[in-house]
Amino acid sequence: MKIALIAPEFLPNWGGVGTYCIELAKRLSCDKDVEVHVVTLMRHIKGSEIDYSESDILDYFNNKICLHSVSNAKETFLYNMNFQYQIFRKLGQIIRENEIDLIHSQHAHMPDFLLKFRGFTPKVPTVTTVHSTIKNQFQGIKAAYSKWSEMDSSEKYEIALYPILLAMERFYLMESNNLICVSRWTKDHIKANYQFANLTAPVIHNGVDTNRFEPSKSSGSNILNNIQDPIILYASRLTVARGAHVLAHAIPTILAKNKKVHFVFAGSGNIKPILAILKAKGVPEEKYTFMGYVDYKDLPCLYARAYAYVMPTAWENLPFKLLEAMSSAVPVITTNVGGISEVIKDGYNGFFTSRNTRGIAESVIQLLDDEQLAKRVGYNARKTVLENFTWEKTARKTKRVYKSILGEIQSD
Repeated sequence: MKIALIAPEFLPNWGGVGTYCIELAKRLSCDKDVEVHVVTLMRHIKGSEIDYSESDILDYFNNKICLHSVSNAKETFLYNMNFQYQIFRKLGQIIRENEIDLIHSQHAHMPDFLLKFRGFTPKVPTVTTVHSTIKNQFQGIKAAYSKWSEMDSSEKYEIALYPILLAMERFYLMESNNLICVSRWTKDHIKANYQFANLTAPVIHNGVDTNRFEPSKSSGSNILNNIQDPIILYASRLTVARGAHVLAHAIPTILAKNKKVHFVFAGSGNIKPILAILKAKGVPEEKYTFMGYVDYKDLPCLYARAYAYVMPTAWENLPFKLLEAMSSAVPVITTNVGGISEVIKDGYNGFFTSRNTRGIAESVIQLLDDEQLAKRVGYNARKTVLENFTWEKTARKTKRVYKSILGEIQSD
């Protein structure tokens, strides 16, 4: 079967949708029954020297995918509109020239939104993975909101354009016949808020490459090698919804109890609000590091160097960063939102905490004071991923959905 995987995020990886598209393409391209055509964009990350040419991307996949680049992008919210337009213009030709059997799209980017209008719908079926919804994202941003100045530009756009985006989303889901949900929570959220959508959507949990993300990756890398103290890692975009500022507020309380610790913020975004919090609270500069964007190839080493991973997020479905840290046998401290409870059992393979300074500080201090607890929870975290959240399982179930959709068409 020939699959056109629409990837609004790809290499260099930008977020969870990018991880999903990269890893799914990697697994499916090794299947002799599947020919993978990735329809994507070439992205340049502002302030970063990391760029991927088309040949770089093909090399990453050992030339086992067919790459179709239809637009360019920087890290702004508005790039997606151009990508939607280019998909509208060019996807039909890609389908015809390559005899594509099925399109696999991604929500909530809605890259094929313009093709949902009657008269423009492709003649081949489409399946869409629901990674998040506009409503879910908006509720998370509002729940985390502190100051407009602290918000990432993407969050500001989402709040300002919310009524328009919500109307687009309702239309998009109404016209989408085949959905995949990445967690049971996602499916329940769709049922409760979008009753008109396809409610028979299968749940296929996100996976992680357990060979890439493992504890041994801490050796043979220069990442953070100059830091001797235990590293508390935050690795995600520096947005208020993801909670980088919550960790920043908790750092003085942690340092008051244990000064042998170092805090690392890894991820793109505006560091100024986080830096302002740290300086206002008198946190010594030698106690924290801002890494900026970390290339996808370097992430395994980053996780493996961490003592604990903190994710005080206001909204999620089933975050890849959480699974990657767990696969690296790193104990995670996170909030009980979205589909995270489908992965974390509190006290066994991770810790749930309240999304405030006290909760984060107490959880971090507990792990710093008890190294055996940290090791035990990290071991159980990796065990959980190995048993339930591998990309082999995710890709196999996704291929089964492809075959089911195509089989139903052929039987008709």
